Amino acid sequence: MSYEGEVVVITGGASGFGLGLADECAQRGMRVVVLDRDGARAEREAGALGAAHGIATFSMAVDVAVDDQVRQAAQEVAERFERVDVLVSNVGVQLFGEVERFTDAEWQWMLDVNVVGAARTVRAFLPYLRRADRPRLAFTTSSSVLSPASRLGAYQATKFAVWGLAETLRLELAGEVAVSVIFPSGMTSRHLESSTEAQPEHVRRVIGQPEDFEQMMASNPDMTTALLTPEEAAQRAVEAILAGEPYVVTHGDLVGAVSTRADALRRAAEAARTG
Repeated sequence: MSYEGEVVVITGGASGFGLGLADECAQRGMRVVVLDRDGARAEREAGALGAAHGIATFSMAVDVAVDDQVRQAAQEVAERFERVDVLVSNVGVQLFGEVERFTDAEWQWMLDVNVVGAARTVRAFLPYLRRADRPRLAFTTSSSVLSPASRLGAYQATKFAVWGLAETLRLELAGEVAVSVIFPSGMTSRHLESSTEAQPEHVRRVIGQPEDFEQMMASNPDMTTALLTPEEAAQRAVEAILAGEPYVVTHGDLVGAVSTRADALRRAAEAARTG
């Protein structure tokens, strides 16, 4: 299938998995919009994509926690390209620690960026998505919602919420917009660095203690045994995203975790049915 000339918008697109997806889309002749809190990096990477693949690009500094910035980005993209065919809500920030130690401010920051930020992005871009012939909307969650780990409570809670948002939108936009949920596993990326850079001053702290990483890995060893580069993960995911597949797993062996949960839920549902 040809995607040439389509417009893809990717939040958090200046590094990591987002940039990997941007490159894959550019290789397919799509016009690429890179939105990122780091405007200088977004401009640099968008320019490099345009030069490498001969496609039109656009970049903008956007913090998805700021509604005016998200709305302004949507307006400028619409003015420049007059359409949006694919929107990937990819921003996510992270903090590690025991659930009992997270402060209200830390919860509020992560929820505002990861969950409300995703909703803001959809709200701003949906009118332009609806103009496309085959609009697609994708959300980056995490493999940890399929196979959780300790010390990731706040992050995992936000990613579960994004999954719930996506499922609701799939119902509300049925017949209009295809909705995908992406479950990426561990990657060698700037995610921890960019999360640290994004922390507001009233939240700022070390993103995680050595003990947090030790406990995370001990509770779920598979998280660190299937690492890919963001480029490799994007290469595995892009066709499913562009095809509008409902679920996209980039890598890792999650079959057992998914099956165990599904079996337990089925037993509970059957018990309720039989009384």
